[in-house]
Amino acid sequence: MQEFTVDTRGWTAFWDRWQETIDQFPGLKEAMLEKLGGQVQGEVRQTVDHSGLHDSRGRVKLWQNPHVGSGLGYVAVRADSVEVAAGYGDRQVLNAGALTNFLSSGHKVRGPSGRSKRYQPRARMTRVRGLDFYGKAKAEAEKIAVQEAEDFLRRLTVTELKL
Repeated sequence: MQEFTVDTRGWTAFWDRWQETIDQFPGLKEAMLEKLGGQVQGEVRQTVDHSGLHDSRGRVKLWQNPHVGSGLGYVAVRADSVEVAAGYGDRQVLNAGALTNFLSSGHKVRGPSGRSKRYQPRARMTRVRGLDFYGKAKAEAEKIAVQEAEDFLRRLTVTELKL
């Protein structure tokens, strides 16, 4: 009777190492996204500086923070949802995300109350132009993302080769 045997110990070891690599992948991806978020955050903050916004205390820049998606599919830099005192004597409280949206995309100008029949409005502007600091940071953020993804793939390839 002829017999044929295959030694699968090496094959099993390979699959064990491969499973370890796959298990490390989400952690590596999350680390890459966090690093990318920090770099994009710096770019958005720099764009806020160059946008012409008169923010002497730098509050708008401080509100911009990276947020990694729950499924580890993206990272976004946006304003944190914190309440900000606004108005004369801090009479009203606004959301920092809403304020950032008004600054970035613009907002309507409040019209006259219309109480006086003889009032003639002197304002010629119906909308304040936005500073669009997110749009200006987008191109540089895409370059940063591509570079970071290439670095991630290089690190992943080196990790596989070491196994």
